[in-house]
Amino acid sequence: MGKLIRLGDRWALPYRGMEITQIRVDNALTLVLSGGALIAIEAEAELSTPDGPVRLRPDRQKVAEALALVGTKLTWEIIFKNGELHLGFDNGYHLTVEPDPGHEAWSATGPGELRVVCSPGGEITTWGRS
Repeated sequence: MGKLIRLGDRWALPYRGMEITQIRVDNALTLVLSGGALIAIEAEAELSTPDGPVRLRPDRQKVAEALALVGTKLTWEIIFKNGELHLGFDNGYHLTVEPDPGHEAWSATGPGELRVVCSPGGEITTWGRS
């Protein structure tokens, strides 16, 4: 726990089974996880729901549909080499965040010292145990 797991051409974050205990909204949509980790989403994202896909816009606080994630658990969390973040939840929802050419699209912090950032253009930068 606390380090990225290399899976060929992608990485898995160490968050499987962690519960979304809180959602914070400011210039980012931040998922607070039970295991002492945070996922902050600053770029537009797509939330796949049973009713179809929904675009989330954290910069405009258009994220109401994400409230359905509170109390769910992560079932998978994958980072692709191009910077895309894919999160799966036990309620069947799926969240995709694509890299942004002009600013950080998302970041993941914890547990412990782990920090992963999707820099402008999709470059993945890590600190701590990776």
